[in-house]
Amino acid sequence: MPITTAPKSSAKCTPALRGACEKSARDVVSVISRTGRKSPAALTDLVDSLTGVIERTTELLLAGKGVRIIEDDRALTTQQAADLLDVSRPHLVKLLERGEIPQLPKVGRHRRVARFEVLSYKRERDAKREEALGELTALSQKHRLGY
Repeated sequence: MPITTAPKSSAKCTPALRGACEKSARDVVSVISRTGRKSPAALTDLVDSLTGVIERTTELLLAGKGVRIIEDDRALTTQQAADLLDVSRPHLVKLLERGEIPQLPKVGRHRRVARFEVLSYKRERDAKREEALGELTALSQKHRLGY
């Protein structure tokens, strides 16, 4: 089952709250790790994911808002996935064939992609873009290009 992450928490989170959330997540992962069903890397990802989920849930509840958890296992067509990524369908198919985005078993001759996997790829792609943009900005400032 894929691991989902909560949206980045707001600046309202105090270090004490963050620490408590992380401790709760580590306690849950400790119980899971005793079964031996997850790799250490997966457990590390799970701690990060659970910390974010607990943190964000706590913030929402403190703000008087309701919280609902929905499993994100929807299968998308290649066109729906391409639209979500804002790329062409042929480009998405190339990503699938190269293994950059895992695909679900075909339905007849039609490819299907897990929505979670598409969103995960999008987050990684966007993070790489932000990093590259930061580097370009730093270079332009260093060389006084005025951008």
